[in-house]
Amino acid sequence: MRTPVPSTSAALTGIGLRLPGGSGPDLRGPDRAWNALLAAESAIGRYPEERWRAMAERLHPEDRSDTPWPVAHLTLPEAGSLDATVLGMRATEGAHLSPTQTLVTQVVAEAIADAGLAPSTLAGPSTGVYLGNATPDEALTTFGRRSRPGLVDLASGGAGMLATPVSRWLDTRGPLVTFDTSCSASMAALDAAHRDLAQGRVDTAIVIGTNTCADPVVIRAFVEGGVLAEDGACLPYDVGARGYVRGEAVVAVVLRRYSRARADQDRVYALIDHTLMGADGRSAGTGMPSRPAQAELLTRVYDQAGLSPERVDYLIGHGTATRAGDRAELAALRQVFDRPERDRPLLVGSVKGLWGHAEAASALTGVVAAALSLHHGIVPPTTGHTEPNPDLGEGLTVATEAVEIPPKVVGVTGLGFSGAIGHTIMSRVPAAARGRRGGLTSASVGGALALPVSSPTESGVRAAAEVLAPAVAGPGRARAGRIGDHLVRRRDHHRVRAAVLSAPNTAGSAEAWEALAQGRSHPDLVGPTEGRSPWRQVWVFGGQGSAHPRMGLRLRREDPMFAEHLEAVLRELELPWRPGDTGELGLAFLQQATFAVQVALAHTLRDRYGLVPDAVVGHSMGEVAAAHVAGILPLDQAARLARARSTLLERIVHEGGLVAAQLDAHEAQELTDRYGLEIACRNSPRDVVLSGDRDSLDALVADLTERGVRNTRVSQAPPAHSRHVEGLQPLLAAELEGLRPEPGEVEMVSTVTGRPIVGTDLTADYWVRQLRAPVEFEQATISCASGATLAVEISPRPVLGPAMAHTRARHHLTLDITAAGDPEHEPLGPARVAAHAYTHHIPLTWPFTAACAPLEVEPAPWTPSVSDRWTDRIAHLEGVERHAVVLDQVHREVADLAAVEVTDHDLDTDLADLGVNSLHLLSLRATLLQALPQRPTALPDHQPTIRSIAKALEELLPPPATNTA
Repeated sequence: MRTPVPSTSAALTGIGLRLPGGSGPDLRGPDRAWNALLAAESAIGRYPEERWRAMAERLHPEDRSDTPWPVAHLTLPEAGSLDATVLGMRATEGAHLSPTQTLVTQVVAEAIADAGLAPSTLAGPSTGVYLGNATPDEALTTFGRRSRPGLVDLASGGAGMLATPVSRWLDTRGPLVTFDTSCSASMAALDAAHRDLAQGRVDTAIVIGTNTCADPVVIRAFVEGGVLAEDGACLPYDVGARGYVRGEAVVAVVLRRYSRARADQDRVYALIDHTLMGADGRSAGTGMPSRPAQAELLTRVYDQAGLSPERVDYLIGHGTATRAGDRAELAALRQVFDRPERDRPLLVGSVKGLWGHAEAASALTGVVAAALSLHHGIVPPTTGHTEPNPDLGEGLTVATEAVEIPPKVVGVTGLGFSGAIGHTIMSRVPAAARGRRGGLTSASVGGALALPVSSPTESGVRAAAEVLAPAVAGPGRARAGRIGDHLVRRRDHHRVRAAVLSAPNTAGSAEAWEALAQGRSHPDLVGPTEGRSPWRQVWVFGGQGSAHPRMGLRLRREDPMFAEHLEAVLRELELPWRPGDTGELGLAFLQQATFAVQVALAHTLRDRYGLVPDAVVGHSMGEVAAAHVAGILPLDQAARLARARSTLLERIVHEGGLVAAQLDAHEAQELTDRYGLEIACRNSPRDVVLSGDRDSLDALVADLTERGVRNTRVSQAPPAHSRHVEGLQPLLAAELEGLRPEPGEVEMVSTVTGRPIVGTDLTADYWVRQLRAPVEFEQATISCASGATLAVEISPRPVLGPAMAHTRARHHLTLDITAAGDPEHEPLGPARVAAHAYTHHIPLTWPFTAACAPLEVEPAPWTPSVSDRWTDRIAHLEGVERHAVVLDQVHREVADLAAVEVTDHDLDTDLADLGVNSLHLLSLRATLLQALPQRPTALPDHQPTIRSIAKALEELLPPPATNTA
């Protein structure tokens, strides 16, 4: 029986990293790190020639070497290369970050994504950020001799500022602490984070370890001390060990309180059960290891944890491969773990033969290796170890190949040159506590999904799509509920949004994700679009012509919610029709079936996605469904109206019909006069429907066809909205006696008047008039589209989209159009509406109600920021043109910093009134001056306004270049 998880245990739920990849690219993400651990191929090499040449210039001439020194190196980014807008930050926030700050921010973002946490949920005092760092590289560069740093540079050159961009991005207000205990710094950070979690000071802790090897003068000290392996071979616990090799790394883990992680169904790589820090005390010398102190620390940590050392299955030691270091550490391990009650030797390992000695990040790198070992149930081999050091004795052994004995308890040691030492105890998460991996069935989401993805930038959306595709559309895709939970709950929802439609029996999903990643369009892709405010949502119910023979068939079969709503409407209609019935329907049954499908679609959108329109409009018979959905007519009265209206119209089908034609108002009126017809519908500035007897319509069609005017006979249509219905009006009035409309809950725009109408005015008299009056759909569209509007056609077969598009173009409306009906693949219709609602920032609920474990997703690629080289654009400009470019650039930079919207009216506004503070001014000055070739340090005298700063900046510009042709 497994011991219960201690109440103080922390769950390690997310891993982000940048580790040396040897001859390949840097390693990113836990999967790549695990593969490297199993492959056990050392990533240690030498500095790239170009980088070494630049470094060697900083060495004393006697120390310079033509051969680059050994190192396990990263590809360090350029300073200021982080595109902070991808994280929703101001562009200027990334422009001043150091290379290490850039890597820290990226790796933390990847760890949070791996943990499946929406970054916005980490804001506030319940999240702490703990960083271990010991390298002075960037401080030496920024504040070295003859450098001229400004106040802005303090934010990027100091070690205490490395995690500040993370805290600013996430708006964390818990502890923000940097530890420097040399090689055990990240262990100290982990210990503090674990303690704060155990004491309830925070709910989530982000622990970071960093190390760079960019300053050769620092490395020279290690070379002189003789602790580095000159040949670049790091051999932990090996008889041939002769020193270590420095390594660069940035590692971050997300820790959460175990109870919270389990409740949220997080993926837990491992548990951090106990941590403890100590010191070597009075060792043989500064930097010299102390066997007694190490043994004492190990004894204390396991005593405090109430865990016998023989229960440890695997221990990742410090393992630097120095003779003194390995000897002391192995002696301490033998003293504590070499016990007769152990049934097999303790497996001991180190990651330094693989990735070098990452110093301040080394302990956390070991913690990640331990977590992955516990997660996968395998002890990986120790790179560089071939022949055991005799100091291992009989009670310790080093794996030279993967050992498939699932470890349950793993210890990790971190030892610092400073004398600060630490150890952490980790364990495997109970099987019962691993995140739920199931979820909704296809039927419970209506046979199709709308899968949302967003980012502050379009490039971020493309990057997310690239890595999400294998998890959500690949051969081993997760179940629907898990996919939806990850995309909805475990990601933030930003201003640039897209959604991919997915259904079990369609091949489009994978191609749609690929198209999104590549910036192409696809039928199953909605967006990406950018916005900030919700659009107005109008539901448009089609009229005659919106039916099709198989309407409702697949939806009824694959979507239980739709089927339930449809059955309720059909019962109220007393209609014997069911989707899929063979045989041609008469007009009455056809219109009633259309009404039933429309109402069922509308209620499905409401119940599944929580969508409620801001207004409704109906085209002819579609007004009945619109009135019901608006809450004006209860279902029984709406069904009564649909039945009476359609039954009466069926009586006159033989008298004539309807023809839709692309004609403007003048042409339509001329033809109605010529052929004795009437305008039944004014759908758009170039779309009308004409009504009349069959002979007149035949003559009209022949005329239009001969002239090449597009026209279509409306199938099974009666001569509605014409004099032919006048004899039906008294009959309809009698059928509707006692109709009691209500005020309604949603605005309805009448197609009789083309204007909004009060619900209580939809009495029997209104419907009698509506039967005869022309459909003023163009005017109704204009009335609906007050502001940015999404029009959703609720019809089995969408027919009104082209007319709305023509009206949009003529009247310059901000109007997007979609439809809930999809004759080719019915289940995609409601999902498409949800996708459009999401991309138009319309609030909606999602059908993914069960929390599930996050998806396994590779880290998204990072695109370096591309600076706008405005100085290039003005190189050949002078006078007014040059001034306009400079003014625009200053305006852009101020707008990025300001607390309020900055318009063209603010050119002479004091920047303080725009919310620009003194630190912002320093950042603004640095950004503007760094773009100039001569790199000046100050602007000429100016006032704190956009216009004055632009004029001062112009004084520093080089003269316009002369064009030579």
